[in-house]
Amino acid sequence: MKALPFFLLSCALFFGACSSSEVLPFTTEEVSMLASGPLMEGSNTAQGDYQPALEKWLQSKGARMADVREAKLVKASLVLPDSMNSSLISEITLHLAAEKADMQKVGVLNPVPEGQTGLVLQTAQEQKKIADFLRQPTMTFVADINLKKDTMPDLHLKGIFEFQITLNR
Repeated sequence: MKALPFFLLSCALFFGACSSSEVLPFTTEEVSMLASGPLMEGSNTAQGDYQPALEKWLQSKGARMADVREAKLVKASLVLPDSMNSSLISEITLHLAAEKADMQKVGVLNPVPEGQTGLVLQTAQEQKKIADFLRQPTMTFVADINLKKDTMPDLHLKGIFEFQITLNR
């Protein structure tokens, strides 16, 4: 009789080890983000809406939405317009927002290196329920940008975002 609990525990561990997962990269197309001018020294917000095509992408991989165990933003790249370089910016903080998900900070760049037009943010170590954003019909990338001085024109950014999707297989 003492062997029965050991046997049941062994079976549970064996079957748990047999369930596998697959990790795949999911990269957005270019997302246009806008901070409307005039822009003042200090914090300004640029945002851009994105309609994730996760379900269609999953189908191309032979998977379904129900197979998604988790998601994580692993790379956030921003490109500044040709007329501007990063010397005007001191810090960038990136958030994700969606109607049915709580806004979440997912990246930061502080300090911003001088004289760059392409920037790669550090992604947050702790990210929760990122798949919830990708399941929405529309999600919004929100960049809080700290400017070193006032500037008049709009700020047009372009972002490319790479997610790591973990699927139950």
